[in-house]
Amino acid sequence: MKTNIESTFFNDEYLISIAIRLLNEAKETGEGEQFKKIIPAMAFFCFAFESKLNSCGNSVFSGQELKKFSNSQLIGKTDWLLSRIGAETDHEVIKGMRESIVEMISFRNAVAHSKPISFEEERELIGREKINSRFILPSRSPDDFMCNYSIEKAEEFYNTKSQFTLVWLHYSKLYFKEIGKSPDYHIPRARIVEK
Repeated sequence: MKTNIESTFFNDEYLISIAIRLLNEAKETGEGEQFKKIIPAMAFFCFAFESKLNSCGNSVFSGQELKKFSNSQLIGKTDWLLSRIGAETDHEVIKGMRESIVEMISFRNAVAHSKPISFEEERELIGREKINSRFILPSRSPDDFMCNYSIEKAEEFYNTKSQFTLVWLHYSKLYFKEIGKSPDYHIPRARIVEK
């Protein structure tokens, strides 16, 4: 006789472990090659945050509200979730975390949806550029994710994801107690479902 089993699994810890591994490898990699580890580490910290955010939303919202949450933009999801669980969004720690989350979302989107970046600048020509315009070297836009990576920035992304998890653990405990529901710590689980 077959039994119907419902399983729930959470991937954010796997994603964070990939990011941490890449960051540690970046710290041991030569300077000219670090970007090959730092950029994916930063991206995986962003993926881990998004996965955690979706897991938290799945714990708090249901039905049409969950569908609306799932289809929302990342910063909208973040604000909605923090508001629902009663987080003190005017607290300086949460404000700072939110600013870092906005930066993470921007970085994630720039990497995931990378497009050619054209921009104009006014600057002095240098060296061979003065001889012939075909020698002009292209500059990178400050908006290019290739200009916005560093080990320190990757560590900031890691800390932001960790801080979000701590905020979730604190406020969700209060939220679930208030509504009379057991807290969800996102531990993989399975249960038998009656047909």
